[in-house]
Amino acid sequence: MSLTHAHLPGAARQVYDLLADHPGPATTAAPVAAALGITEPDAAAALQRLHAAHLVDQLPPGHRYALTSLVRQHAAHQRRQTPASARAVQNTRLVSWYTAAASAAVSLVAPRAPWFSAHATHEALPPDHADGRRGLPWYAQEHHVLRNILAAELAQGRAEVAVELAEAVWHLARPTYHHDDLAHAQHTGHTLTHQTRRPLAAVFRAREATALADLGRRVEALRAAAEATTSAQDTAEPGILALVHAHNGRVHLTAGQPENALHELATALRHHQVVDDDHGRALVHRRIGQAHLDLGHIADATRYLDASSSALTRKGHRLSAARSLTYLAHALVADRHSARALSVVGRAHDLLGNAAAPRYRAGIGLAAARARYALGEATVTRRITEDLIRRLRDSGPGAAGDLAAATELHNRL
Repeated sequence: MSLTHAHLPGAARQVYDLLADHPGPATTAAPVAAALGITEPDAAAALQRLHAAHLVDQLPPGHRYALTSLVRQHAAHQRRQTPASARAVQNTRLVSWYTAAASAAVSLVAPRAPWFSAHATHEALPPDHADGRRGLPWYAQEHHVLRNILAAELAQGRAEVAVELAEAVWHLARPTYHHDDLAHAQHTGHTLTHQTRRPLAAVFRAREATALADLGRRVEALRAAAEATTSAQDTAEPGILALVHAHNGRVHLTAGQPENALHELATALRHHQVVDDDHGRALVHRRIGQAHLDLGHIADATRYLDASSSALTRKGHRLSAARSLTYLAHALVADRHSARALSVVGRAHDLLGNAAAPRYRAGIGLAAARARYALGEATVTRRITEDLIRRLRDSGPGAAGDLAAATELHNRL
C-alpha cells in the first residue's frame, strides 16, 4: 500500500493525505480543491486516479469519494507527515468551504432569511459553483458532512464558523425532514454561545425547541422553549424577542396547547410591531391561524392564514407562502369549502415548483387528500395517501407526524 502511495502523482498524493482529515463520510472535488489550493478539475482527476488505484471508493449520488476501509490508517499516518502549519491551513480552508457553501445554499432557498450570527470571512466560491448550489438538494447530499463538522468544531470549542454553520442548517434542514441534524445543529449553536452571547443563545435554544417538538420530544421541547425565554429576558432586541416567542408558540401548537400558543404568538406579534421583518410577522400570522384552526375558530383561522399567504407571496417567499396556503386549505376543508381548498392546494403546488422540499410537498399532498376525502373521492384519496405513506416511511423521524396523519386518513377509507 505504501508503494502505491509513493508512486502517486503529486496532486493525487496531496488529496489522499487530505482525505484522512476530511470530516466524512464522503467528498466531492470542490472542497478538496479549495482546501489544497488546486483547481477543481485537478482535484477531480486526482480522486479518479485514487479510485483507479483502489485507494478510494466512489459512492452515489454523483462523484463522491471516500477512503477505502483498508487504507484509512495508512492515510492517517501519511497525513501526520504534513507540516502542522500547512495541515491547519488546509483543514481551515476545508471547513470554510463547507460553511460558505451552506450560506450560499441558504441565499438560494431563503434569500431574505433572518440571520442573527455574524458571517465569518470565507474565500469566495467560484461564481459557476455558487450558481450550481441548488440549495436543498445540495444540503440533502452533504448533511452528514455538515453534522460531522459541527461535532468537531464543538469538541474544539471553535465558535465562529460553527455558529454560522448551525444557523445555515436551520434554514436548510426543515424542508428536507432532517430534524435530527436540525436539533443537533441548534444545540451546538446554543452550547457555543450560551455563556458569551445570551441573545444569540436564545435564538438557537428556541429553534432547538421547535426541532425537538417536530421530533415528538415534547417535554424536552417545552423545557427548551422556557429556557429560551429566560435567556432572552435581558435583551433589548425586539427581533430576537419576537423570534423566541414565535417559536414558543410553535412548540405549544405541536404539544396540543393552542391557547398557550396564542398567548406566545400575541407576544411575538407585539414585538414585531417595531421590527422590519415582514417574513417573520407573516409566519406569526400563520401560526395564529393554525392555533385558531386547532381551537375550531375557523373564520379566524381562515383570516390569518389568508393574510399570511398573501403577504409571503407578495414578498416573494415562495416556500413559506406555499406552507401557509397548505394550512389555509386545511381551514377551508374544515369550513366545508373543499373545492376552494383544492384551488388553494394548486396555488401552493405552483409556488413550490420543483423545489427539493419533501416536507412541504408532503404537506400539500396531505391537504389535497383531505379535500378529496371531504368531496367523497375515495379512490383519489387512497392513491394520494398511499403515495405519501410510501415516500414518508423512509424520510426519517422528522416525518413521523405527517406519516401518522397520512396513515390515519388512509385507514378511514
